[in-house]
Amino acid sequence: MGNIRVVLVTSCGAKKEETPQPAGKLYKSSRIRHLYKRSKELGIPFYILSAKYGLINADTIIEPYDKVMTPERAAELLPQVKETIKSFDLVIFYKGGARKEYRELIEKACKETDTRLISFGYGNMGAIRKLENLLGEIYNAGDHS
Repeated sequence: MGNIRVVLVTSCGAKKEETPQPAGKLYKSSRIRHLYKRSKELGIPFYILSAKYGLINADTIIEPYDKVMTPERAAELLPQVKETIKSFDLVIFYKGGARKEYRELIEKACKETDTRLISFGYGNMGAIRKLENLLGEIYNAGDHS
């Protein structure tokens, strides 16, 4: 799939399992579980923007928690989010289910690191199946070497 380093990102969810798990399985959200599964099938990294942990790889084992993203927390997490996305050329952010604070944090981090951002989705799972089309367009337009 080309030489473009792509990462798929979505925000965390409120409902969680009760024991430590990989982040992609900790959240009970159908949105997160679908994106986790599709990222594995498509071979692209998947990260979750967490109010507690910042931008974490979905395979990282984390503890359950109860924390809400606030503008203050987003400001605290910005350096970590920027550092993480510097490894990628393009962030695909599934914004369905994401509160404003999450959207603004990923937008600011991408802007400040000159990382291209594509946001899509609405509601909880709206347009979630467009991921494959987006990736096809990205890789077909990118480097063919």
